[in-house]
Order: sequence, then C-alpha cells, then structure tokens
Amino acid sequence: MVDVTVENEIYRREEVDPDTPPAQPNARILYDYWLKKRGQRKFPAWHDIDLLDLWQVASCLIIKDVIGDGADFLNRYWGTQIAHRAGFDATGKTHREIYSSQPLGPQMGTYVAVYETGRPISVYRSSSFIAGREFIVFNALNLPVGKTDEKVDHIMIAIDYE
Repeated sequence: MVDVTVENEIYRREEVDPDTPPAQPNARILYDYWLKKRGQRKFPAWHDIDLLDLWQVASCLIIKDVIGDGADFLNRYWGTQIAHRAGFDATGKTHREIYSSQPLGPQMGTYVAVYETGRPISVYRSSSFIAGREFIVFNALNLPVGKTDEKVDHIMIAIDYE
C-alpha cells in the first residue's frame, strides 16, 4: 500500500487482491464485468467491452486511453456524476492538460502503475478540484484493458463517493 499526503489530501493506493472483490457498489459492478470479459487473460481487450453493459455505473465511470508508453492518459469518457462533483467535464482532455498549471499529483503514478504492471489498483483519496469547495472523498478502482496481456491500452475507472 502507498500512502501519500499532498496538501492535506488523503491518498491511499494498493493492488487489488483477486480473492477479495471490492466492497464499493460501483467498483464491484465494474470489477465483476471486467473479470467476466477477461476470461483466462490477464485483462480484457477493448473490443470485449461494451459500455452499454455498464449503464448502471456510467455516471461514475472514467475511461482513459494510454498515450505513448504511459507518458499521458486521455479521457475517452468522463461520467456525468464525476463532472458534477469535480466541477468540470474532462472528456477529451489528457491528465497533463487537466493539471497544466499544477503538479500532476499522485494519481498520475497510479495510472502509470496500472499501465506498467497490468494489475488492478484501488485508490482511496480526498480531493478538491475547485478552490473554496470542500474535499470530495472517494474510492477509485483502476482496471487495465489491452489487446494483449503484454500491453495496457486503456484504463477503466469506477468511482464510489463517500
């Protein structure tokens, strides 16, 4: 487990134990779907995923495309509940664009870890995207997706707010 404190923010990151599925409802739905779609592979391929199957968690879902060899991550999809809580819609923006005027933060390290290891990673964190707003506390389940078991092309993320 990695614990990081950044300007009073909580950030806990750990690999998901395959024998202990996530307890949070959105994460559990996405994790069960991911397991079903991956079959005997390390992780499913993008062509295995149908976002319409995930309608129950769509508002709390983020889909990221890996750019280069994990140098950045593009938001292919940014759920409406996430946009509401964060105060902005990041669909079509890269992680570096979102954080262009500030440090990239520990979340970039999580995306890189998912990309490099091909393993699911769970994050518990607090964050405030908008000055003057209270911290938002949430869990984020980060799941790898890729054409082959050797390379992650996308990261699917389910958010559960506290």
